[in-house]
Amino acid sequence: MRVKAFASLLALLLLAIAAPDNARAESAAGSYRFSFEDGATKTLDFDAVKRADGSTVGQMYLTDEATLVLRDVDGAGDTSAKYAGYNIKATFDNMVVNKNQAVMSGVITDSSVRELIGKRVLLTVEDNGDNTRVPDKVTWGIYNPVTRDWVATDAERKDDDGASLKWRATDAERKDDEGIEMPRDESTTTASFPLDSYDFVQPETESGDIRVAP
Repeated sequence: MRVKAFASLLALLLLAIAAPDNARAESAAGSYRFSFEDGATKTLDFDAVKRADGSTVGQMYLTDEATLVLRDVDGAGDTSAKYAGYNIKATFDNMVVNKNQAVMSGVITDSSVRELIGKRVLLTVEDNGDNTRVPDKVTWGIYNPVTRDWVATDAERKDDDGASLKWRATDAERKDDEGIEMPRDESTTTASFPLDSYDFVQPETESGDIRVAP
């Protein structure tokens, strides 16, 4: 009986030792409601966790009452469509946390505007604690996915399959250089911009709470 009791106690101690590692996982979450001079309300809900293997799981939901104007950026820049408000749902695939700031990247999986589905999104937040003097901060961006559907070939050789292979660019003078895989991934990710380069929005009204755990 004592052996069983000791085994149970040992199991509880092991769980208690392992718990802090899970509790220290990088995470960001929050709900934020804000508006600018136009009075249109924006509501953001998000959560993201970085697992021990380096992968990120999480989602964000954004609703915006402001008019969304889509433009033909590949043409003359003319207005292609207007929407009286919109919403998006995105699934995160990466996150970087530095002190009280976090940037999350992902892809829009659902939206009231069909043209936004499949685009990349970056959400950057700053947790300034529970105070009214320095509010939490947020900014976001939506980006077109990069598609390279052409292959460089020698026009004089019909048997040339083109530069379709992948390779690693390295410094030949440094044996310890792991190099960079080429062609490089040009998708918009958390590595696309330095964390301190983001310009947070300055709303007229705001409420909610953002939490970042490094």
